[in-house]
Amino acid sequence: MTSTILSYSQKAFINAAIATTFFCPPQYASELAQVSACRIEPTASFAPKADLPSKDSPATVQEMITNLRKGGMPVSAIADAMRVERKTIYAWLSGGDVRNANLQRSAQIHALLADVSGVDVRGVYRFWNTTLDGNKTLRDLMTADSIDGLAVRSALESLRPAALRAMAIERKMSRQGPINAVLDDIPEAGANV
Repeated sequence: MTSTILSYSQKAFINAAIATTFFCPPQYASELAQVSACRIEPTASFAPKADLPSKDSPATVQEMITNLRKGGMPVSAIADAMRVERKTIYAWLSGGDVRNANLQRSAQIHALLADVSGVDVRGVYRFWNTTLDGNKTLRDLMTADSIDGLAVRSALESLRPAALRAMAIERKMSRQGPINAVLDDIPEAGANV
C-alpha cells in the first residue's frame, strides 16, 4: 500500500467515522487511516446519518464554529452547546487539538442549526431561550449530555415560522431604515428648507 499524507481534519474525520460506525481491529486501523479516499457506508448505525458530517459540510471544528459565528451565533452559545468553556472555543479556532467526542458533537450541532429550511443561524439563535411545548428551551435541548436530534429538529420546526417572520421584519427594516415620525419631520442641518 502506498503511503498518503493526510491533513489533521481528514484523519479526525476518518477516526470519527471509524469510531461511530463499526469496530475495526487494530492491525487494520493503521492501514485504513492511510487511505485518503476512505468512504465508509455503515449498514447499521446507532447515530442518525444526518448528524454525521456530509460531503458538503465543513470538515473541521474550526470551519463549523466559524460558520456558526458568521451566521450570528455568539461564542458563549456555541460553548454552551459544546459543553465547554468559551476559552476552549477560542483555542479550537486558533488550531488547538479537539477530542473525537467534541468533533462529533460539533458536527451534530452544526448539522442541526445550519439545516433549518429558509432560516439562518441568527434566526434560530433569536429563539434560543424561548420555552417550547415540553417546558424546555432550545438551549436546554442543545446543551443536554446527549443531544436528541429528533427533539431538536421538532423544536426547530416549531420555531421556524416565528424565525421566518422575524427575518422578514428585519429585512424590511433594513431596506426602509428606522421609521420615527418625529425625527423624520426635523430638517437636516444645512438643508435648504
